[in-house]
Amino acid sequence: MMLRKFILAAMPCVLLSGTALAEPVFNRVASFPVNTNLPADVDQKTETSAEIIDASRDGMTLVYTDSPAKRIGFIDIADPKTPKAAGGIEMGGEPTSVSVSGDYALVGVNTSESYVKPSGKFVTVDMASRSVKQSCDLGGQPDSVAVSPDGSLAAVAIENERDEDLNDGKMPQMPAGLVTIFKLKDGVPDCAS
Repeated sequence: MMLRKFILAAMPCVLLSGTALAEPVFNRVASFPVNTNLPADVDQKTETSAEIIDASRDGMTLVYTDSPAKRIGFIDIADPKTPKAAGGIEMGGEPTSVSVSGDYALVGVNTSESYVKPSGKFVTVDMASRSVKQSCDLGGQPDSVAVSPDGSLAAVAIENERDEDLNDGKMPQMPAGLVTIFKLKDGVPDCAS
């Protein structure tokens, strides 16, 4: 993956034979103001945030969650020194995590009305068409998404945030969190699995 090679190229070599280790170094190649990826009809001063980020299989596109704007965004990094806005799509709730699986972005979306009625969905986004392929009900508020190294499974951590004002935030608070595992076929979750 080009992104991994790119990141590794920015790190110094470390010798493990007992000689001195170099200090970690981070070399900024470019930065990208997330607000420039907002739709043209949206005020550029609108609050945005790139929180969780993953890369396409070819390493040319980044996909990120933008919780305040309730959308995911895409950035073209074919030329890493000049990242370009590549649009985004609304998620119908707060995207909390994203993980790329094949040609798809798998997104955990919080749709909760309250702490006692948490809800969420697991949305599959076709990265080429920038469209929603499917949505699986999670029955709780997702916090993070991960795809197994072999691409056969996706795990969604259901957080179900606690109410910090209730009993000074003391635990336990119901409903409890859980982990949901989906089988993947060609990068797409089987909602029934």
